[in-house]
Amino acid sequence: MSTSGYGASHVAHHAPGEHARLGTLEAAFDPGTTRVLAGLDLPETASCLELGAGAGSVAAWLAAHRPRGHVVATDTDTRFLRFPPTAPVRVVRHDVVTEDFPPASFDVVHARALLSHLPDRDRVLQRAARWVRPGGLLVVEDLCVQVVDSSPHPLLRKVAEAGERLFRATVGTDLRWAHALPRRLRGVGLRDVRVRTTPGTVGDGGATDAFWRATLDQSAPAHLAAGLLGPEDVEAVRALLDTPGFTATALTMVTAWGRRA
Repeated sequence: MSTSGYGASHVAHHAPGEHARLGTLEAAFDPGTTRVLAGLDLPETASCLELGAGAGSVAAWLAAHRPRGHVVATDTDTRFLRFPPTAPVRVVRHDVVTEDFPPASFDVVHARALLSHLPDRDRVLQRAARWVRPGGLLVVEDLCVQVVDSSPHPLLRKVAEAGERLFRATVGTDLRWAHALPRRLRGVGLRDVRVRTTPGTVGDGGATDAFWRATLDQSAPAHLAAGLLGPEDVEAVRALLDTPGFTATALTMVTAWGRRA
């Protein structure tokens, strides 16, 4: 992540509660991520790059499943990246917007909930594809709120729109960029592109519900300060989420991957 934008926002690593919020993201989406990674044809000695590693769960999974390989876990703020001394993981403080890696360095490059937050995301995607060795794989995952457009719940639509506007204004995030990920991967020269979409259900007390609530709670002061939501909106959506029998899809995680020719 860049030290501006996301790194200076209400969801930066230094924000109170951010480590716990990232834990809810991991609980919600690690199962889908690891299913995709487990299905890839990676050598036992794979060289792996985890961009914007966050709290480190995906890097830890890669290290555990390719112990004869090695993992480079990067972020601009590495305070949450802690691994056992024996794990084949190297933590690197790295800004993916301004800093490079040598071409064809890795068998797999993975980024989750990263590129949509970056101001020059399409250029970063091109660079990330160059860091993959011929025959290697680039896996990109990002959240998308487009599913909420057709929600029958006006309050849910209002809060999702407010969140989208807040992230766009304070971070530069495009929470619809991932909708076209397969096309974007083909556009940077990848072949055999595939895609999987994981729905994020709220109101059911599950892992995605916990992530959505944690993000709402952490961003509520910023919403109120910007006038995007009022206190009554925040309380109303919390009450809606707690309503017996209420469930809805509030976001999706789009996962797309392809192979470098």
